[in-house]
Amino acid sequence: MRKIDALYVPLLAILIYLMYFAKFSSIFLPPIFLIAGCFVLIKGSDFFVEASVAIAAKLGMSEHSVGITVVAFGTSLPELAISAMASYKGYTDTAWGNVIGSNVTNILLVLGVAMFISAIKPSRFAFKDSVSMLLVSFITLFLVLDDSLQTFDGIILIAFYVFFLLTLRGRRAEEEMKVELPSLFIILTFLAGLAGISVGAEAMVKGAVEMAHYLGVTEVAIAASIVALGTSLPELSTSVVAAVKKHHGIAVGNVIGSNIVNLSLVLGLAAVIRRINVAVSSPAILFFIIATIATPLMIRRKAMKKITGVILLILYMLFIISLYWL
Repeated sequence: MRKIDALYVPLLAILIYLMYFAKFSSIFLPPIFLIAGCFVLIKGSDFFVEASVAIAAKLGMSEHSVGITVVAFGTSLPELAISAMASYKGYTDTAWGNVIGSNVTNILLVLGVAMFISAIKPSRFAFKDSVSMLLVSFITLFLVLDDSLQTFDGIILIAFYVFFLLTLRGRRAEEEMKVELPSLFIILTFLAGLAGISVGAEAMVKGAVEMAHYLGVTEVAIAASIVALGTSLPELSTSVVAAVKKHHGIAVGNVIGSNIVNLSLVLGLAAVIRRINVAVSSPAILFFIIATIATPLMIRRKAMKKITGVILLILYMLFIISLYWL
């Protein structure tokens, strides 16, 4: 077991104690909840996906089928957990701010860093998928014209996610997967991951809301910056490694697929749980529109080079500044 994995259970236990049993409060608790919750959430998601893939393989599912269902869902699991938990607890600014912030972060920061490392040659499916991302983005913007997302709006977004999955059929040959892990180990990993997702998400939401109150800033600012960066760490690490190893299709597809899932499934589910009031005038929405439109243009014009990466990173810095000072 890696050292970082060995920290998971003790940290999970500490978070459970602090959140549900400790009777004291401190100004230091919110950042602890945010940082420790982020670690537990991401590692929990990692364990959950690994166990889910193993279970699917034991059930005879193919690698392709798992890739477009379990793994695609798993890459956005941190965002799903955060936004669903925030919506359930009534922190709707955190729910939508996390999704919009994650999508902006994925494009401006994650793709920006990947392109800075290496000029990217996207796969032949990248432009088509980026158009799907553009489409669900415009659907979302249309639905929030009344400054809110309601239950029916959420159902529409979830329906788009199902539609997107259907468009992925037949992209490559089916290959059966084999797994040799013991069933008991798989079940324990699955349960440990599920616990981490639940506790980590609640800790991050609690930390974000309390930090916003302490700092005197809006929930949206914290959710779209710190929380969004935390939940985008899996995409960042995946795309950076993919860029270094010249797996350009993964570097781009990882971002586009995650953004589609965030808007359709994650935001859709959050809206079904509770009506979400969206501040359309927020700077986060403006940068969301810019980043989303820029993606298919970069792919179409084959402009995914180092200089483009630098421009995206500058835009990301402006995005963060706008959240706190505009």
